[in-house]
Amino acid sequence: MSIDLRAEAARYYDLNPNTIEDIPFYIDRLSGPDASVLELGCGTGRVSLPLAEKCRFLHGLDLSEAMLALCRQKIESAGLGRDRIIVQQADITDYDLNKVFDLIIAPFRVIQNLETDKQLDGLCSCIRNHLADSGRCILNVFHPYLPRNELLRAWATNEERLAWDVERGGERMTCHDVRRRLVANPLVLYPELIYRRWREEEMLEEVVLPIPMRVFYPDEFLDLIRSAGFTIAGSWGGYAGEAYGKGKELVVESSL
Repeated sequence: MSIDLRAEAARYYDLNPNTIEDIPFYIDRLSGPDASVLELGCGTGRVSLPLAEKCRFLHGLDLSEAMLALCRQKIESAGLGRDRIIVQQADITDYDLNKVFDLIIAPFRVIQNLETDKQLDGLCSCIRNHLADSGRCILNVFHPYLPRNELLRAWATNEERLAWDVERGGERMTCHDVRRRLVANPLVLYPELIYRRWREEEMLEEVVLPIPMRVFYPDEFLDLIRSAGFTIAGSWGGYAGEAYGKGKELVVESSL
């Protein structure tokens, strides 16, 4: 198993106050209380637990054991048994659960962490193998705020930008992002998230999390899903019903 890049950063994940308000959207996409759900990149369970309370069963996969450890703590605190939710360590591009699901989701831009076409092919193949005949899959990426040529020219910088700043237990936690590097083909951004823990003006800890973010423009994202053998069932520009290509997100629902 590869090194857990989120091992040190996992404890900062749930402090982020800027998380997308997507949970009601996913709950609305459930076919009913008997629905089974597969969540790819379940992390600390931000989406997993609310969905598990509304569906028959949820199975979550994530590569980071540190994130899963936090998720399991939440599951235990919520009193949800293994008949309602299971989470396990797995590569979302290569797994076999020997079952199918009514809904497969990859919330909060999970698939953008896949840098290569081989990884994307693996993701789509696994989704096809685990999606029920009448099931739906929902994938999400961010909508690039600049045209491709402008993004290539303007994105990279050594400047730190404050993403969030919160207080907890008499300490202050901050997150900055730095955008030093990208590659053009395929277009992948490589931001670094810098988490710092402070007591007054003294920095107690610094954790740097480098992440890849593969970029998809609206038509390109639809083409990716269609070329993988899926039929587009719905598309939105956000989780409040924004028109596709007009909001900050690209959200696509598809079927076999």
